[in-house]
Parts: sequence; C-alpha cells; structure tokens
Amino acid sequence: MSLAFRVLRAIISLWLIVTLVFVALRATGDPITAIFDPDNTSRAALESYRQQWGYTGTVLDQYLAYVASLLRGEFGFSTMANRPALDVVMERLPATLQLVGLSALLMILVGLPVGTIAAMRAGSPLDRFVMSFSTVGFALPNFVLALGLILLLSVNLHLLPSNGIGSWQNLVMPVLTIGLSKAAIFTRFVRSAILDTLRLQCVVSARARGLTEWQIFWRHIITNAVLPLVTITPLLVGAMVAAGAVVESVFGWPGVGRLIVDAVAQRDLAVLQMIIMLIAVVMITTNLIVDLAYAKLDPRTAAAAAH
Repeated sequence: MSLAFRVLRAIISLWLIVTLVFVALRATGDPITAIFDPDNTSRAALESYRQQWGYTGTVLDQYLAYVASLLRGEFGFSTMANRPALDVVMERLPATLQLVGLSALLMILVGLPVGTIAAMRAGSPLDRFVMSFSTVGFALPNFVLALGLILLLSVNLHLLPSNGIGSWQNLVMPVLTIGLSKAAIFTRFVRSAILDTLRLQCVVSARARGLTEWQIFWRHIITNAVLPLVTITPLLVGAMVAAGAVVESVFGWPGVGRLIVDAVAQRDLAVLQMIIMLIAVVMITTNLIVDLAYAKLDPRTAAAAAH
C-alpha cells in the first residue's frame, strides 16, 4: 500500500467524520432558539444571530458554506465566547496536552514493567494478582476513581488540592485517574503480546541454545512484542482525550475535555465541531504514522500489503 493511498484514505476519513458530525449536530435542532428564548427575543434579532453565526438557509447550504470556510482556514464563531472557535479551543489545548502527556507516560511506566513481569511469571500468584487488579482498573469508571482519590488525598489526608490549575499538585490526581485506568488496559495488552512472543520458534530455539531468560527477553521477546504495542498505544492515548471530558470536569481542570461539556450545555456547535475535528485529525495522523512505522518494523506487513 503506497503512501499516497494511505494519505488519500486519511483525507476521505476526515471528510466523512466532518460530514457526519455536522449532520448529527444539526439534527439536534435550531441552536439559535436553544440559546435565545424566542418569546423574549425579536425575530429580527434571531435572524441577525443566524446570519452572524452561519445558521441561515437549508442544512445543505450551511454544510457547503461550512466546508468552504474550512478550506479557507476558518472554523466558525463561538456563540458562548463571542470569538473564533479556533481561538477558544487553542486556549484550552495546552492544559489538555499536559494532562494527556503525563497520563500516557504514567501508563507506559506502570503498564510495561507490570505486564512484562506478569507474562514472565504466567500462572503464578503474582500474575493472578496483576490480572485481578487490571480487571478492576478496567471496569472502574473514571469518575468513581476520581472521586475516590479526592476523598482520600484531599478530604481525609489534606495532601492535595481537589481542583484548579497552577502547580504540580493540581496535576497529581487527574494524572493518576487517567494514567492508572489506562495502565490497567495497557498491562493486559503487554502481557498478551509477550505471551504470544514466548510461543515463537525463535524463543524456543534460543532456550535450546542455552541462553538465559533475560538474554532471550532482550534479543527476541521485546523486539517482537513491541509491534502490537505500537498499534494499541495511540488508541489508548486517544481514549485519554475522551476520558478527559469527565476527569477535567471533576477536578476543575480547564482543558478541552471540560470545554466539550460546556459547549454541549450551551449548544456551541462551532466549538464542538472544532474539537471533534481536531481530535479526528490527531487520531487519523497518528494512525497513519503507526501504519507506516508498523510496516517499517515488520517488513512482512508491507510485503503482504503489496500483494
């Protein structure tokens, strides 16, 4: 599969997402009458707002105007902030990137060694304990874990602030909430990938040659197990962004996730479309990079795609 085809597929995917999101949001009704009370607002004022924010004409007319504005680099006007939607989202983005970046680091630092140890000790009491812990972490909703951390570390022990931004202490509980919940999933994937690698013929042959377990691990296991982990890691990072909508609201963290909640509550379609499109661009670009990296790491994939 050529690079040009992959890029074309990514562009088509982005166009489909933009279209589906536009139609879904417009299907919820007229945002102007949801924002302003028609009984207390003149018809002329309502029409003026529709004209200003691009809600005039049929849905098809609005869609064509929206696509044309995207091609010009214009992403709509926020009804709740009364300024360009791009500016509103970019203002919140650094806080979310900080939260997601540290959460992803915690996920890898916890999930990689714990999953590896569990796989190398498969069937042992330690392995069963790790799998039980990861199952609980996977099933536990983010808001329950967040409230539990607030109750323990903020209300009872008075160690950390429960909300706000400004210091590293404000980051601890949000990062623990997102990072540990995704580390539970990542641990299971690491364990599964290493167990699959342990059954490979090269590992069996290495044991027959008398190599130690750690020599086998570094020469054969880790190099083969990293391939499926390259695929799953970006998906988990994307899930962190989605989890941020709840976690940021619980901890009062002023990021994109909390902005989504505010935009939904106030029917700010331009901001919602901007956020969803931004997430889509990041995910599609990441998957494209992963696809290329996977083909580079495993030439068999590229050979199979060529045939």
